[in-house]
Amino acid sequence: MAKGLDRDRERKSKVLFFGKDLARRSKSSCELCEAKNEKLEIYEVPPATEEPDFDRCMLICEHCKKILNNFNKAGENDLRFLNSAVWSEVPIVKALAIYALRKIRDKYNWAEETLETVYIEEEIEAFLDKIEL
Repeated sequence: MAKGLDRDRERKSKVLFFGKDLARRSKSSCELCEAKNEKLEIYEVPPATEEPDFDRCMLICEHCKKILNNFNKAGENDLRFLNSAVWSEVPIVKALAIYALRKIRDKYNWAEETLETVYIEEEIEAFLDKIEL
């Protein structure tokens, strides 16, 4: 059990090491909803790879984290930030926004309309194939 705990601590330490670069990339705002002056945390898009990968991490606020943990409990207006997140220049942010829009498109017409306007590059498709929320 100690080996597993040590591995977990080491992994978390490596992920935390990305913090400054993520803050710089996000300009210290939530990479999904663009909220400023909020407490942000590093979110590693599941499933976690064996070694932490900067390209699968983003800074998000507590509000967005709650939504990602349970799309079914989120109200329609809680999800509107996806309309702008889908245009992010950060591949994992764009991929996660597309993933979320695909999950809710049968429920909200605007989600399908947004998806119809987005060009999905091969790199984004590769991320989409790996996301497991």
